[in-house]
Amino acid sequence: MLLEVQNGYVKTETHNYVTTIEFFHPKGNSLPGKILEELAKEIHFAGTHSETRVIILKSAGDRIFCSGASFDELIHIKTLEEGIKFFSGFAQIINAVRKCPKFVIGRVQGRSVGGGIGLIAAVDYAIYNCFAGCVLSLLPCVIFLYSSLSFAITTCSTPPILFIPK
Repeated sequence: MLLEVQNGYVKTETHNYVTTIEFFHPKGNSLPGKILEELAKEIHFAGTHSETRVIILKSAGDRIFCSGASFDELIHIKTLEEGIKFFSGFAQIINAVRKCPKFVIGRVQGRSVGGGIGLIAAVDYAIYNCFAGCVLSLLPCVIFLYSSLSFAITTCSTPPILFIPK
């Protein structure tokens, strides 16, 4: 299945009981609400599908895993309801992963910011390469992220870089 949203997409393929869910948006993989909704739906569907035993969650592109939610949508929020809907986008995905009865592997090939960090923390197992890194604005998040990524393997000799702005 392929859902396209303004040159971004969510694509799902199942082969040999492994379902791969890939997402992409040309603006640094910052995800608009429609892509967030579709991603949560696809994770839920794969989790209940009998042909799926393992889910691989990955992003397309090079060196950016996920830049969080779309700032283009953020600047257009006018009401409390729109704000709640906007900020609950990643919560829906994280809940879909958390409730998923299947094993979810995250393939992290680049940097992550905001909701992308939550997405990495939500998966059961994260596999990352030497380009992976996270940008956190709050120090307490470091402890949460560190404990969440304790079950991760890397494809290079150095661990992912953690950036904490001053």
